[in-house]
Amino acid sequence: MKSIKNLFKVNISTYFLILTFLFTGLIKNIILIYLIVIVHELGHIFIVKLLKYKIIKVDIYPMGGVTTINKKINTSIKHEILISIFGIVFQIILGFIFLIMFKFSYISSNTYVLFINYNKTIMLFNMLPIIPLDGYIFFRSIWELILPYKKAFYLSFIVSITFIFLFITYNEIYSLNNYLVISFLIYKIITTFKDFKYEYFRFLMERHLYDLKYSKVKYHNDIDLKLLKKDTYHYFKDNNKIYSEKKLLAKKFNN
Repeated sequence: MKSIKNLFKVNISTYFLILTFLFTGLIKNIILIYLIVIVHELGHIFIVKLLKYKIIKVDIYPMGGVTTINKKINTSIKHEILISIFGIVFQIILGFIFLIMFKFSYISSNTYVLFINYNKTIMLFNMLPIIPLDGYIFFRSIWELILPYKKAFYLSFIVSITFIFLFITYNEIYSLNNYLVISFLIYKIITTFKDFKYEYFRFLMERHLYDLKYSKVKYHNDIDLKLLKKDTYHYFKDNNKIYSEKKLLAKKFNN
């Protein structure tokens, strides 16, 4: 098992940004920013370990961190929601710690105000429904509660595209950090869209191969595997015969 320290991988662009801050004398700023980022990722690590999933790595980018988890596509929606929000939960806890430190004069008012601004900015940024941010995972999971898996993805993707345009429009473009952030987000949006056909194949294959746990059962009058939802087991009716999704998937993959 990897130690917490060995899980973290710092991207080369992050080192470049840190050096830029150091050369401009903003040492306190960069310490606060990446303290918040690391605590945020520790929130994800905490809940992932609690839910008994395996963490592959935690990449630290200029805009924050990305935790890669070894889990099935058909992971429980409730688990996905918990994983998406626990980074922010840990940021809130860190906020209370800094408040106590400020109240007891362990840190100056300048440091506290700087921390509050960074903590709020990073929190709001992560709440945006843009791939691959926590807000995207949260809102996609909400859609998956009510929509088939494929429709939930495409709706979330459209929302992600909309918000990246808004983010570009309402941000200071002529900022090095924003160039790095926007480039990274656009790259992740493109690769996620291109990889979805493989993700969807895995989604179907998992349901075919494994005995997954489902919280609901749904019946349909027509056979259409595009109606498959996470956390739901499906039955389809055709010519007065009932077919389980397992039987239809077995036929699909055997063919």
